[in-house]
Amino acid sequence: MLNTRQNRAAPKQFKICTSIMNSSNNDTDIQPNQPPLHEHAPPQQLTDTTNEPMKNYDGSQMRDGNSQLVYKSQFLSTHPLRSDCKERVGYGGKKFTYVSGDGVIRTMNAIFGHGGWSSQILNEKVIQSEKDDRGRWYVGYLATVRVTLLNGASHDDCGSGEGINDSKIKAHEKALKSAVTDAMKRAARHFGERLGNASLWG
Repeated sequence: MLNTRQNRAAPKQFKICTSIMNSSNNDTDIQPNQPPLHEHAPPQQLTDTTNEPMKNYDGSQMRDGNSQLVYKSQFLSTHPLRSDCKERVGYGGKKFTYVSGDGVIRTMNAIFGHGGWSSQILNEKVIQSEKDDRGRWYVGYLATVRVTLLNGASHDDCGSGEGINDSKIKAHEKALKSAVTDAMKRAARHFGERLGNASLWG
């Protein structure tokens, strides 16, 4: 399992971490009917499609158990860390695992560097704004966000968010933030599995 926290060797055949990418109730969920999170998926051989080595947090180059460099494309092909994931109860009472917004940002910074990527809100729209039967404001937003790397590569995607509060302003704030974060996460996942692009168990 790759480790970006310490300059510690990892097996050449990277063990896929059993965690997966909260700001919204519409996060990209990991599907149910999967083994417990403490188990590992079968290891897979990963190949590099870039010449950009990963770096540990101390600035040293990341290497595997055979002292071979680990490249960004290889790192992106692994699943997220459990510490970057959260769980929530979905439809039918089933639990879903998803990568948090904070987890996506940490991973993007670890791979591409601070200042090596950016996000842009392309569109945001209120789709619902009314009071519920308890007199609270219920607000829903849709948003489209583009995530762009320093080399010009980019991906767009949409997201949704909702907010409920006695204050109309607070409800709108919560819903908009949730929608933007959801859209950012969905756009980032196109760069690789590490950012939540796949179910843990296929």
